[in-house]
Amino acid sequence: MAKAAVINPRGDLKVFTDCMYFINGNCKSNDKCRYRHCEAAAKQTNNCFRWPKVCRDAKCPYRHPATPKQGDQKKKTVPEPPIVQQNLQQPVPTPARRDGLISFFWDIENVPIPKGQKPFDIVQRIRDKLVVQSGLREYSFSCYCNSTTISQENQLSLFHANVRIVHIPDRKPGAVDRQIMLELDRFERAHQPPATIVLISGDIDFVGKLSDLRHQAGFHVIVIHNKPAKTELKATVNSHYPWETFTKSVNETDSRSELLSEGFGRRTPLSYRTNNQAATNHQRKTDPSPMRSTPPPKAARPAATGKKRMYECPKCSSEFESVQALRQHQDAKDHLFDCPQCDETFVTLDGLSQHQKAKGHEEVEYICEQCSRRFAKIDSLKQHQQATNHNAVTNEVPFMAGHMFPPASPNNKQVKNDIIQDAAMIVIQRGIDALVEYYPKIFPSNK
Repeated sequence: MAKAAVINPRGDLKVFTDCMYFINGNCKSNDKCRYRHCEAAAKQTNNCFRWPKVCRDAKCPYRHPATPKQGDQKKKTVPEPPIVQQNLQQPVPTPARRDGLISFFWDIENVPIPKGQKPFDIVQRIRDKLVVQSGLREYSFSCYCNSTTISQENQLSLFHANVRIVHIPDRKPGAVDRQIMLELDRFERAHQPPATIVLISGDIDFVGKLSDLRHQAGFHVIVIHNKPAKTELKATVNSHYPWETFTKSVNETDSRSELLSEGFGRRTPLSYRTNNQAATNHQRKTDPSPMRSTPPPKAARPAATGKKRMYECPKCSSEFESVQALRQHQDAKDHLFDCPQCDETFVTLDGLSQHQKAKGHEEVEYICEQCSRRFAKIDSLKQHQQATNHNAVTNEVPFMAGHMFPPASPNNKQVKNDIIQDAAMIVIQRGIDALVEYYPKIFPSNK
């Protein structure tokens, strides 16, 4: 008859319990650690279904998470009978599921929705990759932005995808980042590892908080980043994915359009076009007039390429795939062009220049000839001249300073006054000549 093995559940289970720091890759005790260091279990995501009641194998390839504290076991008044393990037929193990929650934090202003794509499809791809395939349980999926910058169609698509839109009315730079930091702090206080945090952003400002969540709190941190994301952000987290992994690929459509363009490019243009009515059995000649707006030949058109056009921010090096994403970035980071004369702002420098020319808000500089200082207003120049005794008449009329007469030496006031008098006499003489020319009877010529 087979012997029954008696296992004492009150024994020291630390040698069979996985070290949380070893699982995350940062245990400093090495061989002196009292907990289990198993590389096979660190690469595994499933827990051992026989732990902690039966399994006492230090090399078990499945996870052995921490058990309840011994203090909770001391509160039990009735001792539990020992567990008897008999050599009976083992039940078929069911697929184990990784314990823990997963929560998503989406900075939609930094990682915007590509133009022509539905947020619902993108969110479903993210869930299939990080929730379904990992065997986790989703806790929340939130995106943070000023809701006025998102179209109604995208808001409805996010609503159908069960994504919570957190409206942040503050338009100051960094308002969205601060709100996400607060949400990460709340998640850290409310939950304990094992739990997974997914940040959809490429902002380097989150690198410190993500490092604390991974190395100090013990959470599993994942980042979905855009193209301008820094290398330091990718190296801080457990794993990272580019945003293009979850967006719809356009290679197939680009290749089709390229084939179509090549096919049409090889066709020779005809000077005659067949009429649609087959019964007439005659041809209609096209109008050869140069005033007719004819499209350019297909061969002259630019061939379709697989590379998308990127829109660059004029005040930083960030690039975006759509104009809407660029405008959201400029509003969030305050990368706009302000008119110095009024409170209006513009997204491009050409728009600011157009506004200044139309409203007359162009900046006029008044220069002091003594010290070459520049002033935006004539009153500021006069105040400076009175305080420093830098008197100069030519600066009051800036358009005459560079055209009517040449600049004089700043150290010779007499030469400067003579030049001004000569210029005044020239102006007076020209006025007299004009009067004599148009009114010869009143002002007879001396010639």
